[in-house]
Amino acid sequence: MTPTLPYVSAQRPHGFANGALIGIDDARRTETEAFIAQVYRLRYGAELTRFLPHLLAFRNAAGGLQAAVGLRSGNEGPLFVEQYLDVPAEAAIAHAIGGPVMRDQLVEVGNFGALTAGDARELILHLTCWLHSAGFRWVMFAATRQLRNAFDRLHLATVELADANASRLIDDHNHWGRYYDAQPKLMFGDIAAGHAYLQRADNVSKTTLAMPLLPCLAAGAL
Repeated sequence: MTPTLPYVSAQRPHGFANGALIGIDDARRTETEAFIAQVYRLRYGAELTRFLPHLLAFRNAAGGLQAAVGLRSGNEGPLFVEQYLDVPAEAAIAHAIGGPVMRDQLVEVGNFGALTAGDARELILHLTCWLHSAGFRWVMFAATRQLRNAFDRLHLATVELADANASRLIDDHNHWGRYYDAQPKLMFGDIAAGHAYLQRADNVSKTTLAMPLLPCLAAGAL
């Protein structure tokens, strides 16, 4: 069995029942961080103590966490993934596409965690739809081959910008274990194009796309 994301085995009801956007002071923050940390510990032997400021968390009908991911918008300051670049994130994307990119339309995602490969793909679907509804245009993230394969299986196009090299990290308090042995790459994607594809795709559940698991926010609300 080849995993598509860091995940652990669990018996749970099928599918996500609800989702929540969790900020720094949210009472559910500790539980969600612990869930993500456990995924990385089991998959990579990593010990994560720092997380992105916003977390999207998805639960099953029994109330258990099934998947979570971290977010930081471009207008909140330096992005973690910009450590892998020699220029600002918006400049790197603009160079790749040959056109202007506004920083406030950019969001980084990270801290991907899911219980199963299927949960990982469902997480990507909901994440794409939520980011689109929130008004973001560009997403940037570091991805191992397993995560890149998850996007490929959903036929969501991503573009490689650079190696995600651990030697470029400054004042990082996380211990990444074997994560960087998986040779992650820094990627970006066009959220609008991805969302448009999902609306047309025959292999994507329209029930999943329509599920109102998360509130829609303006891009500047993060």
